[in-house]
Amino acid sequence: MKFDRKTRSVDLNPRDPEFYGNPYPYYDAIRKECPAFYWNDYGMWCFAGFDDVNRLLRDKCFGRQILHVATREELGMPAPRPQLADFDAIEAHSLLELEPPAHTRLRVMINRAFVSRQVEKLRPDIETLTHATIDRFAEDGKVELIKAFAEPIPVSVIARMLGVPQEFNHQLLDWSHKMVRMYMFDTDDEIERDANGAAQEFAACLTELIAERRRKPTDDLISHMITSDRGGDRLSEDELISTSVLLLNAGHEATVHQTGNAVKAILENNLDHGSLFADAASTEAAI
Repeated sequence: MKFDRKTRSVDLNPRDPEFYGNPYPYYDAIRKECPAFYWNDYGMWCFAGFDDVNRLLRDKCFGRQILHVATREELGMPAPRPQLADFDAIEAHSLLELEPPAHTRLRVMINRAFVSRQVEKLRPDIETLTHATIDRFAEDGKVELIKAFAEPIPVSVIARMLGVPQEFNHQLLDWSHKMVRMYMFDTDDEIERDANGAAQEFAACLTELIAERRRKPTDDLISHMITSDRGGDRLSEDELISTSVLLLNAGHEATVHQTGNAVKAILENNLDHGSLFADAASTEAAI
């Protein structure tokens, strides 16, 4: 890592194994040297101090949308890439990309369908699925936690909530992994093609499922989103697709990594086996 105090710039390769494995010492050094800095590898200004970040997040001048203020040409932004047309179409209606009032409208519409009783009804099925998955670990004698537990459980639960048939679970994970890679540093043509293909296939799958739910509604989240009404305002087809994709991608990704991090923390911070097993049981119950 190199600092240039005159320009307040930092050279720090995000792909460097030492940084990737333990970034916190580097972040501590950055906060001490220049909490507001230009990260050359990313090509953007970054802020590491709590007060600066807190103030920026609360400042209405900053947000996800900018093209209502200036054109791409004025901002120096590149034109949309044709090979990402399907991916961009889904992103255009994502809650992650919108600001009020569009964000407020969409969130209110979704919240009308996403009520606690819908989640609570799944509790018995989640418990059965979780115990059945864990019971298979003993037969193998060992297990790769993320692949065997942390990934399949959340995607299965969210698919059930949405009303997507369980036989699509593996395909949903594949689509999600390919699309989420677009949010990583320094994507390339292969990543973009994979993400766009996944977005196209995901959207086509959901289009068929939405059409089926319009003909024959059930007690799932997609059916409830279709019928969600706010003074005659309803979600469009594109909004239904984008929201369903977001619920799956964002919903299961966070749980996958939280599960892995929780178990890692238990293993590293509990030397006493009795305490370890007690905490592991608590984690299983929480999951």
